[in-house]
Amino acid sequence: MKLDQLRAFIAVVETGSFRSAADSIHKTQPGISAAVKALEEQYGILLFDRNSYRPTLTAEGHAFFQQSKKLMSQVLQLENLGHDLAQGTEAPLQLCLSQMALDDDCMSRIKAFQLQHADIALDITTDHLYGVQEKLAKNKCEIAIGPRYGLDDRHAFIELNKITMMAVINPDLLATLSANDAKIKQQPLYSIPQILVTNTAENAPENGHQYVLPTGKRWYVNDFQAKKAILLHGLGWARMPKHCIQSELDNGQLVPMEVENFTSQNQLPIFMIRLRHQTQSYQANIFWEMMKNFSNVTRTDL
Repeated sequence: MKLDQLRAFIAVVETGSFRSAADSIHKTQPGISAAVKALEEQYGILLFDRNSYRPTLTAEGHAFFQQSKKLMSQVLQLENLGHDLAQGTEAPLQLCLSQMALDDDCMSRIKAFQLQHADIALDITTDHLYGVQEKLAKNKCEIAIGPRYGLDDRHAFIELNKITMMAVINPDLLATLSANDAKIKQQPLYSIPQILVTNTAENAPENGHQYVLPTGKRWYVNDFQAKKAILLHGLGWARMPKHCIQSELDNGQLVPMEVENFTSQNQLPIFMIRLRHQTQSYQANIFWEMMKNFSNVTRTDL
């Protein structure tokens, strides 16, 4: 199998014909046909059903196309990296941060790193729950920062700090519950949506959430910003990182709530995570050591 053969095959699928594929990648039509036929003969499969007016993917061809696209995307990344290295440009350090971990401590660490290593570019993505560790497993980042979802012997991890998670609600909505006790019973909450951030990982157990009422309405959103907006408008209740809603707690737009037989508030450890078997880049090793050795003195100097 050669890359030119894959490029020809992908071009036929994406343009809809051998002629158009030849024009799009500047090859002859016989050359495109020969490249596709060589792939079919190598693996003993038919990639296209040629009985129709236009070439149509077979079931085997569809599966082969999906993997071919992934491979060519990786090839393109490798080619870009090669060009960057030839020009003396280092690839950026890829980080994945849990949305709930973006507190002052985390941001201060990253700021301190950039002040000392301004020449190292960062490529930062955010995710949630098991999606953070999935980025590591799929080699979409070198280092992740987040809670201990899905960690096992494959991972090396160091606790960086703890964040406070707390159940909160709009005070007007809380007033409708007519709670006379210090703690709200679960049953009155069943009719009020519990707002949850969607777990983005493809292979996570269930939905990844640990603190959910066993019964009741649930609404799912993509991020904590949307979650907070729904809370502020009195459309539901939720557990939130305290640092994300501190100003709303201070001005009374949101209030803490204690729910009976439910973890309404707790401290959640935040870890720096990497894969044990993965070869770390020079930039990743510098980042790991600096984050690990970060002190409160460094943070208060910023």
